Amino acid sequence: MASATEKFVISICEISVAPESQNAVCTLIARLYDSLVKSPTAHLDAALGALTHEEHSLGILAILSAKLHQLEVVDAGSGKRYYSVEVASLDKLLAQLDSFVRAGNMEHVRYAVDTYTEMIHRMAELLIHRKEAIRGISIVAKAVERIRTSETLLTPTHTDLCHLCLSAKSFQAAFPFLDIDITDLQKPSSQAAYDSKAFLLYYYYGGMIYAVFKKFKRASYFFEIAISTPASVISAIMVQAYKKYILVNLISNSGEPLVPKFTAPVLSRGLKTHAGAYQDLYHSYNSSVQSTLQATADKHRPIFERDDNYGLVKQCIKSLYIKNIKKLTKTFLTLSITDVANRVHLPTSAEAEKYLLKMIENGEIYAKINKKDDMVEFHDNPEKYNNPAMLAFIQQQEKICVAVNKKMSDMEREISVTPDYVSKVGSYSADDDIAKPSTSAGMTSISENL
Repeated sequence: MASATEKFVISICEISVAPESQNAVCTLIARLYDSLVKSPTAHLDAALGALTHEEHSLGILAILSAKLHQLEVVDAGSGKRYYSVEVASLDKLLAQLDSFVRAGNMEHVRYAVDTYTEMIHRMAELLIHRKEAIRGISIVAKAVERIRTSETLLTPTHTDLCHLCLSAKSFQAAFPFLDIDITDLQKPSSQAAYDSKAFLLYYYYGGMIYAVFKKFKRASYFFEIAISTPASVISAIMVQAYKKYILVNLISNSGEPLVPKFTAPVLSRGLKTHAGAYQDLYHSYNSSVQSTLQATADKHRPIFERDDNYGLVKQCIKSLYIKNIKKLTKTFLTLSITDVANRVHLPTSAEAEKYLLKMIENGEIYAKINKKDDMVEFHDNPEKYNNPAMLAFIQQQEKICVAVNKKMSDMEREISVTPDYVSKVGSYSADDDIAKPSTSAGMTSISENL
């Protein structure tokens, strides 16, 4: 008698012969998946050898997913899941996953994109659990590259890539994806909505990666999206993102408010409630008094250390020195380095000189240091904005604005045919005394009710 895996392979091969048969294959997989999970690993490996990537990618996807599912163990007490696998078996499984991700027929796989996403997520969890995250980075990066239909499409697999990079402390593979602004979300193959947890974690992890490389403005943008995403309740991810949002904004001297103005009131109140120590630090920083900021940092140090944010707090303290030095450039044309140290409360003139040299190097101030007289001379920005590089920059920004405008127009057209919009317009039309609203008015009304 044929085993469950043999029957599965035969059925897959028979169905896949017919054109446009992928929906039928998905139905078959849903019906037989549990039997695959219960099948011996040797049978599953034999089944993989009988299928081809070009014609039977959905069947291979199901088998690889089942193999990963077999490794999952759920703790009876805590309900948490972990993975148990031998080294040799893991090496073989990773090789099979790598081969599938690189050679699989993605046109077929998109019929079961939820299964594909879950498979990659399980693999990432397995490697992170084993503290071998670096082994999965190249596989997941290729998985993201191949499954997305455009560069600006966000998938849950993006989140797994960022998580792996953070766990392995190897970040370069994430930047080609993080540096692209997202305009679309991957549509699940089921009727479910996009995974909100994966969305929030992508921007949280992305902000953390940018913060590691001291790209604080970009990090702030990512944390801002995480905390201002529309929601009816606050999540732990939002709270942690908010804490880091405050810190990176202080470090970059961006002058951003405590909470973005477009954040929902229920979230705004909740975020402030859960981050009192960080708000104290924010207000101490804005007092521009170094001793006050240091006292606040010392007072709440256990909280900052518990959140793994004390490193950022120390950078905030250094950032206040920079902020205060910048203030001096608006008041003085020349100043002795000793005066600079005294006015910003640095311990020595040598320390003040180090800050001045670093700020000049980074283009934060324009100044010239006279070592002989122990003086610093502040200058205005020498940029005249009349060179080819500046013209090229302006043209690039114009292209970005045109692209954003086009995307907004496309979104407006899509919204104008949604059931919510049509229903809203119909409710206005029913009343002869109320004029039919424009598309933009309808969009506003819908957004207010969501």
